[in-house]
Amino acid sequence: MSPKLIPGVNGCLLVGPNLATSIAGRSHPLRAGAPSDREFFGSLRSQADLILVGGKTFIAEPYRQSSVPLAIYATSNLLAIKSNPVARVVSGEIDDVVSKLRNSFGGEPKILCEGGPTLISALIQMNLLDQLFLSRSTLDGDSDFFNVDLTKKMLLASSSAVLDHYQKQ
Repeated sequence: MSPKLIPGVNGCLLVGPNLATSIAGRSHPLRAGAPSDREFFGSLRSQADLILVGGKTFIAEPYRQSSVPLAIYATSNLLAIKSNPVARVVSGEIDDVVSKLRNSFGGEPKILCEGGPTLISALIQMNLLDQLFLSRSTLDGDSDFFNVDLTKKMLLASSSAVLDHYQKQ
């Protein structure tokens, strides 16, 4: 399956069989059990107008450089963004933040939310996520579990051994 972003808010998340999204606080170790994950995420990023991540994800993962504008949804000041000239911190109610991000691009931008699971879950709960890709690792993680039952609010579009794809009904 060749993943395609749609206008609106798209989500992607790497999960282990136990639905954990990290090992020792980082998602990167799960990639050892998902060899096609890097190519998959790269394909999604290349289509995005904006990448949205949570503050915890920004701190834990290598977001120091990005060719795509980066919005970090955080409740505290993140001094680390000084090293990334296209990053900015956004805060407030998540529905207001998504609305402002959409408006800042005009039209219908392709926003890619790379999580983590708390942010993606909030977007699903608020009916703000238009599409979700779950990349599957063969390794169990140990923290930051994703509640896949939330996807019942979305329509299952397709599934394979390495990828689940959900779209808003």
